[in-house]
Amino acid sequence: MRRAIALVAALSLAAPALAKTPAPVKRGHELARQACASCHAVEPGGTSPNPKAAPLASRDMRHVAGIEGRLARLTREGHYGMPPQALTDEQVRDLLAYIESLAPR
Repeated sequence: MRRAIALVAALSLAAPALAKTPAPVKRGHELARQACASCHAVEPGGTSPNPKAAPLASRDMRHVAGIEGRLARLTREGHYGMPPQALTDEQVRDLLAYIESLAPR
C-alpha cells in the first residue's frame, strides 16, 4: 500500500513537468522509443540493449560534433549495421531536441 501511495505521489509530481515539455522534445522522445530503443538506451539512466550503442543521454551522444548532420545521414545511409531510417527533417530536429533535453541541468 505504501508503494502505491509513493507511486501516485511521484507521478503527480512528474505530471506538471511533463505537461511543460516542449512539443519537439515529446515528439523526439516518442520517435526515439520507436526507432532507436532496439539499440540505444532512450531513457536517462538506462542501459543500451546493444553494448556498442551509446545511451542517448550519454555525454558521448550529446556532444558529438555535427550530430544534426549525422542524424540526417541516418535517413540515407544508416550506420553500424543499422539500415537507413526514413526520417523527415522535422523528425531529425525533434530527435535532436530530445537528445539535447537529456543534458544534466
